[in-house]
Amino acid sequence: MPRIEDEPVDRRVGGRIPTASDPFLLTSFEKYFIADERRPDFPATVPLRWTVSDVPQRDQFAAAFRTAISWHPMLGCLVRRGGWQPHSEAVGEVAYFPKGERPRNEDRAVDPHKGPIMRCNVLESDPESGGATVIELVVHHAVIDGVSLIEFIGDVFAIYANAIGSLDASKLRRPHHRYLVKRQLVDRQIPSPVSRATAWKVMASESLRFFTRRAEPFVSERPEPRRGGHPAWHLVDASLDRATTDRLAASASELNATLNDFAVASLLRVIGQWNDRHRRRLGRGWLVANMPVLLRPRAAVRTSAANMIGYGLIARQRDSLADWSTLAQGIAIESRFIQQWKMAALFLDGLSAASRLPGGLFLGTRLTRPATCVVTHIGDPLRRFRVKFPVNEDGLPIVGDLTLLRMSGAAPLRPGTHVAGMLHTLGGCLGLSLRVPPSHVSLENASELISLWKQDLVSHR
Repeated sequence: MPRIEDEPVDRRVGGRIPTASDPFLLTSFEKYFIADERRPDFPATVPLRWTVSDVPQRDQFAAAFRTAISWHPMLGCLVRRGGWQPHSEAVGEVAYFPKGERPRNEDRAVDPHKGPIMRCNVLESDPESGGATVIELVVHHAVIDGVSLIEFIGDVFAIYANAIGSLDASKLRRPHHRYLVKRQLVDRQIPSPVSRATAWKVMASESLRFFTRRAEPFVSERPEPRRGGHPAWHLVDASLDRATTDRLAASASELNATLNDFAVASLLRVIGQWNDRHRRRLGRGWLVANMPVLLRPRAAVRTSAANMIGYGLIARQRDSLADWSTLAQGIAIESRFIQQWKMAALFLDGLSAASRLPGGLFLGTRLTRPATCVVTHIGDPLRRFRVKFPVNEDGLPIVGDLTLLRMSGAAPLRPGTHVAGMLHTLGGCLGLSLRVPPSHVSLENASELISLWKQDLVSHR
C-alpha cells in the first residue's frame, strides 16, 4: 500500500491534499488547540471507544485502518513550519493488548509535532468492559472534530467488512478533499437577514456573558498520588434502555426541547447538587455548559476529516435550577438560538482576532474562562457512517464478523473544567459518557456522578 504522501490528488472531485512543498496552513482554531495543550494532565486529545462482540481479524483490521487514513489526508500529517505536512510518523500501527494487559499513558499519547497524531488500540477481552473487546481511537483535537471522528471509524469498519468479504466494494463511499483548503470557512448562514446594529448588539452581549460569568468548577475529592502518575483520563459510561429513552424523548418534546437540552439541564443540576453536598454553597454562582457546535457547511458534508466546530455557552445561576420545566425550556430556547444564529462562530472570530497579535493565542488560552462542563451531542453515530450496515434485533450494527455493542468518548478538558460529557443514541438507547481528569477527580467520584446524571434524567421521563 502506498504511503499517504504518494496518494494521488482526487481530480474527479476537484480536491487536493497537502504535500511537503504545499502544506495546509493552520487555522486559528487548530493553532488554539495546539497552544492550549500546556499541562500533561489536560491533554487536547479525543478518546473514542467502541465495545465490539469479538476480536477483529488482525491483518484485515490493520489494513483497513491504514486505508482509511489514506482517505483522510489530514490524519496523515504533522505540524511542520506552520502547516500540516504528510509525515510517516503521523499515525502509529494498530496496537493489540491481550487479555489482562491495558494501554499505558504512552500508548495513548499523541503529539501534533512529533507524532503520532492518532493511535488505535485494540483491547482484547477488556475486564473493565465485561470481557468484551474494545477498539479505542485516540486523536489530537486540532486535526479532527467529533463528527469527523465518527465518520472516520465508520470508514474503517466499512473497509474491514469489505476486506473479510461481508460488504461489496461498490458500497464503499470515499470522502472528498475539495473543502480542506477552505475548512476555515465555516457555516455562518442565519435564517433571515438582520441589521448590522442587531448583529453587533448580539455579539457584544454574548462576549460580555463569556467574560463576566465565572464558572463554578465540579468539586471532587482529589485522588491520592499514584506511583508512576495518573492514567491519561477516566472515562465512564452508562445507558438508558429503549423504552426509557423513548419516554424521555417524548417528555422533552412536550416542553419543545430535545434530549440534548434535557441532558445539559440535568448535568448542570446534578453538578450543582453535588457541589452543595461537598462544600459550602456559593450562593448565586454560575454553572456553565460549553457545547461544541458543528459548523460544517453544506458544501463540506462529505469532506474528509477536519475540525470545523465552534463553541456555544449556556449558563445558569444556581438558584435557577430548581424548576425543571423552566430550566429545560430556557435551555432549549438558548440552544436553538446558538444553532440558528451560528453563535458558536463568535468563538472562532475571537480566535482569529487573537491570532493576529504576537502571542495572542497563547495569552488567550491563559486568560479565557473555563466552563463547569462540556457537553457533546453526537446523535445516532450510524447516521454519520457513509455505509449503511445491517442491524440485529436490538438495532445494533453488524460489521462483518463484529457487532458494535457500545460507544463512549468525550471532548478534551481545559484546566478548570473537570467534567466532559457526551450523549448519543445507538439502537434506540441513549448512551452517556463522562470524562474527568484523574489528577483532580477520582474514578469513584466519576462513576457516582454519571450514575446521578442517569438517575436525574430518568426521573424526568
